Amino acid sequence: MLKNFFKTAFRNIVKYKAYSLINFVGLTCGLTLALLIITYVRSEVGYDRFHEKAARLYRFRYTAPNGLEIASSPPPIAPVLKDYFPEVEETARLYLRNVSITRPNNPEAFEESSILFADSAITKMFTFDFVKGNPKRALCDKFTVLINEEMAKKYFGDANPIGESLIFSGRNSFKVIGVVKDFPEQSHLRFNMLVPYDNMFDLETPETAKVLRDNLAINFIISHSYTYVLLKPGTTPNQINQEMGAFLKKYAQPRFLVGQVFQLMPMVDIHLKSTLLAEPSSTNSLANLYIFMGIGVLTLIIACINYINLSTAQSFTRIKEIGIRKILGSMKYQLILQFLAESFLFSLVSMGIAYVAFHFMLPLLNLLTGKHLVFGEVVDGKLLIASALLLAFITALAGGYPAYFVTQFESVNALKGRGGSEGGNQFLRKALVVFQLAIACMLLSASLLIVKQLRYLEDRPLGFQRSQVINIPLASQNLNGIFSQRDSAFSLRLQTFRDRAEGLSGVKQTTLSSGAPGLGVVYRGIVPEGFTTEDNLFIANMSVDYDFLKSYDMEVVAGRGFSRNYGTDAAEAYVVNETAVREFKWETPEKAIGKTVNKEGKKGKVVGVVKDFNFASLTVPMSALVMDLSPDQFNTLSITFANADGHSIIQKLEGDWNKLFPEKAFEYSFLDESLQSQYSNYENFGTIIQSFTGIAILISCLGVYGLVLFTVQRKVKEIGVRKVLGANVRSILLLIYRDFALLIAIGFCVAVPLSYYFMNQWLSNFIYHTEITSLTFVISLVSVLAIVTLTVSYQAIRAALANPVNSLRSE
Repeated sequence: MLKNFFKTAFRNIVKYKAYSLINFVGLTCGLTLALLIITYVRSEVGYDRFHEKAARLYRFRYTAPNGLEIASSPPPIAPVLKDYFPEVEETARLYLRNVSITRPNNPEAFEESSILFADSAITKMFTFDFVKGNPKRALCDKFTVLINEEMAKKYFGDANPIGESLIFSGRNSFKVIGVVKDFPEQSHLRFNMLVPYDNMFDLETPETAKVLRDNLAINFIISHSYTYVLLKPGTTPNQINQEMGAFLKKYAQPRFLVGQVFQLMPMVDIHLKSTLLAEPSSTNSLANLYIFMGIGVLTLIIACINYINLSTAQSFTRIKEIGIRKILGSMKYQLILQFLAESFLFSLVSMGIAYVAFHFMLPLLNLLTGKHLVFGEVVDGKLLIASALLLAFITALAGGYPAYFVTQFESVNALKGRGGSEGGNQFLRKALVVFQLAIACMLLSASLLIVKQLRYLEDRPLGFQRSQVINIPLASQNLNGIFSQRDSAFSLRLQTFRDRAEGLSGVKQTTLSSGAPGLGVVYRGIVPEGFTTEDNLFIANMSVDYDFLKSYDMEVVAGRGFSRNYGTDAAEAYVVNETAVREFKWETPEKAIGKTVNKEGKKGKVVGVVKDFNFASLTVPMSALVMDLSPDQFNTLSITFANADGHSIIQKLEGDWNKLFPEKAFEYSFLDESLQSQYSNYENFGTIIQSFTGIAILISCLGVYGLVLFTVQRKVKEIGVRKVLGANVRSILLLIYRDFALLIAIGFCVAVPLSYYFMNQWLSNFIYHTEITSLTFVISLVSVLAIVTLTVSYQAIRAALANPVNSLRSE
């Protein structure tokens, strides 16, 4: 019997080629999208679960006194945590930074990112896959290093790297004692090399190393290292979270007790639930996953709606077949099984084609998401089971109603070619079309708004020049720069490099700072006039040189900028932004001049107020900023070009750099590109949504086209009679267009409030965002209307131009 069902199903597929093609394309697109989304979601929710002890691994989240929530925490916590909490099995600190590395007797330096300085306990907590070396001795001895396979190949080729040396920052030799495999892609931590934590200090000058060791041994305020905790089996983090206040009182000096809060966060939650600052890698959110899954489900439902609509419409062309089956004794369940068999065959073939499309679309998904998913790895037992469940769901959803619908035909009427009233069926079909068009309008509106928001972020004035500027890190980009103590030889070489750079044609100016504007700042303990140390204010701080404001074309609204003409500026001058004036309650910028500021013992006065500029990402609200002259903290050299060919200048700069700083690789970044990269996740998200929107609209149009095809076939005689009675082509086209235009209008009215709500929720993630205007919805409506009109036009025009004589002769 089953063989008969499938044979009949195959014949019907071949007989009704147009409907079959529309259903195949729609279901294939929906299933391909579903496979891509399932794969992506599985990858995202699987982060950090490859560690054998993942369920017991946590990381501290640090809430600073100013309310900032940070992923890194003070280094003194980890060494004494086990002594205080019996629930803790192991704890370790990780510090991430860049390092310039060379081989002995080889002057070529490489700037390596993702160098992890870690306590040796990390090897007992995380799961490392050793290729070479002894895991038990890893990170136990100073001046040793574990490297991954990529670094082994890069520096040593096919030779055995064990026992070989690498020179870090032109100062210290580190012996390679092991080679480990990279963590899987689903890890929030990435590394090239692992080095003992204490060696972090040895890469600095002796003066800086001493300051670092002394400060970080007692500083319970600074957000410096990532602190990971392995809890004993059967314990929860609640006890530790509740007792951290008592822990701090026992181990922190009173001057370091400023109301900070520490809580343990499950490591497996970091990728999808963390909104903390200073994460070691970009994170995602559950909201994005829900959006992706929602779009996948809706798109699949649209494809199923097409199948339901076309199947129920097509059933009227099969009335006599159904009547004969009933007269010959077919039971109701047999008719239902027949239609379910057709639905299953459609879905099965579509699933097969979808897997082929999935194979070719996976590289595009990787390109949009930055992943490296491999078809042979993602197609496993779990995906096949999910596919089987999806197949069963679609078979039941897409075939269930048509199967039920045809069983309601009365046998006698069916033999006469009449299936009874079609009114209820028409209403359902129209309701389903309204639903899918509403979804298309929603997705298109969302897509337009995402593009608008991204353009808004790109074009929003930041308050400083961002084009034609490159930034050169003077040392590794890390928090150690806060404590750096520049020696006179380094300063002399740096000034020589600046002089040579400014002597190049096309270079406008150079300036030094603790960081480039727009890319974040350090928050430090600052006491402005009108406040006391007990207020525990932590305020954004930038250290800049005399040329900073001029180089970045920043506007001074009161007072003056830093000037070499004032000998006391280096020791006691401060410049603040407009927000600082408001937050410090200094009334006006003019009245702020002369106010006192104490930055961790450095006392001085405000000499100028600069117009607000976005010193951090646009996802961070504007806050008070205090700038001063602290040369020891300069770790970024900015060079501004005068509309010249930057790349040719950079080649000359690299030559001079390599001569003056052979111990450090030359690296640079264009400021505008660095600023733009902050929003790459949003751009990728927008591109994916636009792609999904295109697929949803395609499927919707296929459904509309199928219904137009059916409508025209059903109205062949009506159109013929109308033409014979004098109706022109225009009136016949309007007759066909009218119904679909009404459906679009209803779908649009449904989509607008839903779109507005969800878009407003998404925009709330941004501190600075565009507005939702009626123009977005108008463009969406016009676009969908135009697309559907083009879809309808071919069949409508063909019907309107057909010879009425042929139509009336059909019987």
